[in-house]
Amino acid sequence: MKYDHILNTIKAILAIAYILFLLKQFFVPVSPLTAASIHVYMATALVICFQPIQFKKPALLYLGRVIDLCCIGIALSVVYHYYVSIPRLETRLEMIDDILWSDKYAFIAGGLMLFEAVRRSVGFSLLSVVLIFVAYGFLGPYFPGWTAFEGFSLDTMTELISMQTDGLFGITASTAINFVFFFVMFGCVFTITGGGSVFIDLAMMATASLKGGAAKMSLLGSALFGMVSGSAVANTTSTGVLTIPIMKRSGYTKEQAAATEAIASTGGQLMPPIMGIAAFVMADMLGIPYTDIAAAGIIPAAAFYFALFVIIDLRARKSGVGNISKEDLNFEPLRPRMHLLISPLFLIIALVAGYSAPYAAFVGTVVALLAPLLRKSTRYSYKVLFPMLMDTARQMAWVSVPLASVGIIMVLATQSNLAFKFVEILSEIGSNNLYLSLIMVIIGCIIMGMGLPTVAAYIIGSIIFAPAIIDMGVDRLAANMFIMYYCVLSMVTPPVALCAYAASAIGKSDSSKTGFIAFSYALVIFLVPFSFISDPVVLWKGSWYLILIAFIGMLVATFCWAVFLQGWLKRDLNWLERLLFLIASIGLVLDTSASPLWLLFLTMSAALIVWCWKTSGRYVTRVKTA
Repeated sequence: MKYDHILNTIKAILAIAYILFLLKQFFVPVSPLTAASIHVYMATALVICFQPIQFKKPALLYLGRVIDLCCIGIALSVVYHYYVSIPRLETRLEMIDDILWSDKYAFIAGGLMLFEAVRRSVGFSLLSVVLIFVAYGFLGPYFPGWTAFEGFSLDTMTELISMQTDGLFGITASTAINFVFFFVMFGCVFTITGGGSVFIDLAMMATASLKGGAAKMSLLGSALFGMVSGSAVANTTSTGVLTIPIMKRSGYTKEQAAATEAIASTGGQLMPPIMGIAAFVMADMLGIPYTDIAAAGIIPAAAFYFALFVIIDLRARKSGVGNISKEDLNFEPLRPRMHLLISPLFLIIALVAGYSAPYAAFVGTVVALLAPLLRKSTRYSYKVLFPMLMDTARQMAWVSVPLASVGIIMVLATQSNLAFKFVEILSEIGSNNLYLSLIMVIIGCIIMGMGLPTVAAYIIGSIIFAPAIIDMGVDRLAANMFIMYYCVLSMVTPPVALCAYAASAIGKSDSSKTGFIAFSYALVIFLVPFSFISDPVVLWKGSWYLILIAFIGMLVATFCWAVFLQGWLKRDLNWLERLLFLIASIGLVLDTSASPLWLLFLTMSAALIVWCWKTSGRYVTRVKTA
């Protein structure tokens, strides 16, 4: 079709221009408002290019392409508006100088195109939340109770959202340009040049002989891939095509296989050194180095994956399914491909050495491009460079559009005083009881996160919930990490669980059942974040020996938590034994590491584990005799 050819040509030109613009910003930066405005609306145009309208009736295909081309044209006209208006916008007095009709056009037309791009990229879930906040901005006096406020005029909305380094062009846009782009580029280059397959094969080799090896392969492979991708859905689709079929052949049901991959990939957002986009936003919002965020995530991420590993292991030993067959142990030799891991090694070394995160990711990308050339067997054709560039532009646009739309929520929630009012309400209901308030925050994060990307759920949560927790004496980093961990559950929280749906499509399973099973697996994460509040050492704050003690305590706590949830350790546990494991795990998390009470709970955990181990033989003997 002629229009398809035109659309593909525009897509290629825009993708190249977009990547070159973001790279130029790294070497020769322009002003923040210039960079953010061009970035947001070029990303908007790219989403429309990559996700054209698909009408079911063939007769409407031409209409769909015409609509797409008109939307792209409007988005690019907004880019042009900012390009020629930047000198005026950067020197005008906010809330004093006049707002031109062209500014209102950019706000209205650009906003509509952005909303359409949000719909095409992540669906109605996020779009509905953004539209509610926009309606709140215009119709504030008509909202009920304590949510009511005087409302904003069209001029004020235009000013707040689209004419300053706030709103659309605020912290979410700057984070995408200055941090996210470089890690998205690294992930695309590393995956396409063969590094991703090395991670999967390493995971298969490491878990082949273990009980439940198929699920453990998914767990380890997703954790390794998550270290360099930072995207839960990308992690699911990249590793799931290999791991889900193997899990199904090993005896897992379709829903169990898809759910295992979904929760394993979701944890990739918590896995240093890259973690997820929310971690970059957190670093920018808190004004601290990203390396501090990555360091704080080491022990919690290890505890999360360890708890999942324990649950998989206990279920495999109890049911006897999940072992990898010899037929599936068929992959290319690893030794000739191990040099492909040089690039993530360079990235980690650069981060640890104190270089900035963008610089480390850029160096890692260059190394990822060069490393395959060291051996003939891994060299790639120059023809892969164009798909690599297109994939980078597509993933970046898919991340940037939702991020920019969340900027609207941020500015309206703060300028309307909604966030401050919520802090007061939460303080009153919680009666200044920290743990009661935390439980309310958990409920709020889970409800709010249903169907939202993790970063969107985190940003909203950090604006509305974090100030209330901080006012109760909690450290800023601990409060934000607490919120982020529960917002991560949005990827596997029904009714709209993006990761579970992606895994379900690969495994051809029932999406609702997959979502609920994945959420049940995610219960292992519920205990971990409370340790951020009770013991900051868990977030890598303190001397090395205290960090080591906290790490051991977290592993023991999550082991006991997993045993409690599973109800099995060498044998079925009775209700009293499960209750004791629950008490031990909660005690280890809520008390400070190495305190007398903490040591008591550690001793209790060890005694329970030994008791179950010693009595398992007698239990089996009694069952056989009976």
